[in-house]
Order: sequence, then C-alpha cells, then structure tokens
Amino acid sequence: MGNNVFVLSAHLDDAVLSASARLMRPGVTLVTVFSGMPPEGLAPTYWDRLTRAESPRQRQLERLAEDDEARGVLGCATVRLDELEEQYRSEPVDVERLAARIGRVIEDAAEVWIPAAVGGHVDHQIARDAALAAVEVAARRPEVHVYADVPYVLWHGLPTWVTGEERPPYLDVDAWLDGELRYRGLDPGRMTREVAALSPESRALKEKAVAAYRSQLPALSLDGSNPLRLRNALSHEISWLLEAGG
Repeated sequence: MGNNVFVLSAHLDDAVLSASARLMRPGVTLVTVFSGMPPEGLAPTYWDRLTRAESPRQRQLERLAEDDEARGVLGCATVRLDELEEQYRSEPVDVERLAARIGRVIEDAAEVWIPAAVGGHVDHQIARDAALAAVEVAARRPEVHVYADVPYVLWHGLPTWVTGEERPPYLDVDAWLDGELRYRGLDPGRMTREVAALSPESRALKEKAVAAYRSQLPALSLDGSNPLRLRNALSHEISWLLEAGG
C-alpha cells in the first residue's frame, strides 16, 4: 500500500514503547499529538513531582531531547502537533479541531497506527478518537491498526495468544484485555490480532530507544526495577487490524 505510514503517539514516548517494530521499518513517520510546551510560570504537576521535575517547561525540553534521541535510534521521521497534554492544559480538547489537524498530516496515508487507549489515559483516548474521526472522512481510507499501550497493557502480563503459554489457574489476561478494549470503546470482534515478536536485533534496538526516555522510565516501572514488565515490553508488541467501522 505504499510507504506513507503514520504512527500516532499521544505523548513523546508512547509509540516507541508500544509500536517500535513498525517504527523501525522504512517509510514511517511518527506523529506525536501532545508535545506542546507548558505555559510560562506553571507549577510542577503531580507527574512532574513524581519524576522529580522542578520546572514543567524545562522537563518538556528534556523530553523533546529524549524523543529526538529515541527517534535517532529507530530512524523514523517525525511530526509534532504541539497540543498540550492533559497535565498542562486548562481547557478541554476540541476533538473535531484536532481531527482536522491529524487529517491534514495523514492525508496521503496508506497505513495509520493509533493507540488503543488500553488503560484509559485521557490523552490516549482523545488521540485515538480524533485519529479515527480523521480516517473516516479521508478521501481514501488507509489501513488502520490500533496498538496496545505500554505499560498499561502489561499490568497483568502478556496474553496467552501472544506467549503460547497456558493460562494460570486464577488469572485470565486474555479475558481482561478483551474486556478492556470493550470498556475503552473498541469492538474486539471487528479487530484482527497481530503480534510482533521482536528479534534479538530488534529487541536490542528497541531497548536502546526506550532507554532514551530516562526521565519517564522509573515512574513507568520500565527502568529495570520490574524485570518481568521490562522483559515483556521488549519481547513482543500487540496490535490489531481494525475493520472499517470497527
């Protein structure tokens, strides 16, 4: 379907954490939606304080530099839409306006990847819904994939249809993930599962790219403090091909 592939990321790390295998391939542009600079004089937010940021603007500059480093590892192009993320904005997002902005970026897309919003982060949901709205009015509907949001999708580990392992006696991750998708407004019945098992070479590349987001990793438990979560994040990536109207 051509090389016009766009991978949407709600924040400056989401797509690299969740869809690096697609970003590593040629002809891909990473589109970060909420990468705007916080207003002057804004006090540190809860997340800023958790990650020991003294200034929201200085931290955003650090995060932009981290993102540049990660993209350099993966070799993808980028577009940033400079929207303010939830922790920094004081007004609700105009989803219709945002859909129009995204639509202009992905106008010639053959393939679009968007967050599934597993975990329910409001920015992930807004980015997903705006992107889907943009796709629906596109002159040529691109192939649409939704990717499972890391780290949220790893709360209970990987599904058995990813690992091939038997379900543990008192935990059904498969049922949880299907339920989570439905709860977040998607229909698993109209989604075809896709699993990217990262090769040793791809895993090493992803590990290097992820490590660039040093200011965020401890709070996401992806700094090695939770070895199983980090191992799962580096071994497989989950996505779904979305049917039209799905």
